[in-house]
Amino acid sequence: MEYEVFIKQILNGFSLVLFITLFSLGLSIIFGMMDVINIAHGELFMMGAYTVYAVTAAGGSFWLGLALAPLAVALVGLGMERTILRHLYHRRDLSTLLATWGFSVFFREAIQVLFTREPKSVANPLAGSVVVLGATYSAYRLFVMATAVLVIAAVLVLFLKTNFGVLARATIQNGEMAAVLGINVPRMYQWTFVLGSALAGLAGALLAPLNAVIPAMGVEFVGRAFFAVVVGGLGTITGALGGGLIIGEAESLFSIFLLPTVAQILVFVMVIVVILVRPRGVFGRRSALEHQVM
Repeated sequence: MEYEVFIKQILNGFSLVLFITLFSLGLSIIFGMMDVINIAHGELFMMGAYTVYAVTAAGGSFWLGLALAPLAVALVGLGMERTILRHLYHRRDLSTLLATWGFSVFFREAIQVLFTREPKSVANPLAGSVVVLGATYSAYRLFVMATAVLVIAAVLVLFLKTNFGVLARATIQNGEMAAVLGINVPRMYQWTFVLGSALAGLAGALLAPLNAVIPAMGVEFVGRAFFAVVVGGLGTITGALGGGLIIGEAESLFSIFLLPTVAQILVFVMVIVVILVRPRGVFGRRSALEHQVM
């Protein structure tokens, strides 16, 4: 019995790592390229979950909702970028932060009007269990883990092996120089924000069967995502991956011996220590830090 509990705890930790990484990846991409701290990222996540709920409540399948969620949230992100955010990029103040905060409030209130504040639920599409290393484990959680791995790998390939990735990394390094060289920087910003929004929507859709779907559901996870981005390193894809691993595993290990609230407090303390010792993050580049100071 103790062995089975241990295996389940390890799998839960790995699941948390992958989920935080998937969620924080979009946040890191948006900040790394655009210098936009997207306060509304949690609400985009929440809308992904509500998309799945709306589809299933209307009689559609969970899988249809899962496919539609990132597309629907990507369209919302496109609307955010085209209507407000693209007019604020040239400003070196808190305008984009305040704008995304305004979006977060608007989205939360809109969802409450459309669906009320009552918690919603989405039926588990894979209710069975699978034996893993001698322990029975949720089949759907394994599906979530496999999906997260595939999506994270696809994003890495996109940024490291494709022409879009080359242009994106050039824009991240020096947007002004990229524009001089002929790169359409506003267009890169637009598709970057759309991609980050789609990743948030997908994460929310995947969590819907495992968690109560409520307007404030993104608040808990956006804090973890910011921790992962800060600890891993601002403005780097590897930072999001490494930060998700550190935050997820730390919280999982602390939760074995301590209450969940105490575990989260210790994770917060760990984040503070990392910021004091290495302000640019564990995997952050020095140039990214210098860019922020300037």
